Amino acid sequence: MSEASGINPVGIYRPASYDHAMWAGDTLYVAGQVARDVEGTLVAPGDAAGQAEQVYANLGAVLDAAGVRRDQVVKVVTYLIEGADPAAIGAVRQRFFGAHRPPHTGLVVAALGGPDVCVEVEVVAYAPRVTP
Repeated sequence: MSEASGINPVGIYRPASYDHAMWAGDTLYVAGQVARDVEGTLVAPGDAAGQAEQVYANLGAVLDAAGVRRDQVVKVVTYLIEGADPAAIGAVRQRFFGAHRPPHTGLVVAALGGPDVCVEVEVVAYAPRVTP
């Protein structure tokens, strides 16, 4: 995989204007994921906890497609709209990562990419790749 090749796994919605993830050396940058299913339909409109389940499923698909383990994630940023349930979203994050506890930043924002989008999560992973 070249440095400039984007990662767009089968099974999750592919936006037209960007790739889901991209390598820069041994660091993988994953675009903010929202709760869109494979057709692009928002899952659980207005329900932060329900959306978090889809968001982390999408993140898992991107990491898997890149060959990156969850314990190689070194940074998590969560964007929440006002009124979103940070405890419920945190519970989904902790279940996703298990015993691994990467640094996390949570931001409360006025709006995200649509009126019913409650949560968006982006991650950075460090995963040294073996090159021949």
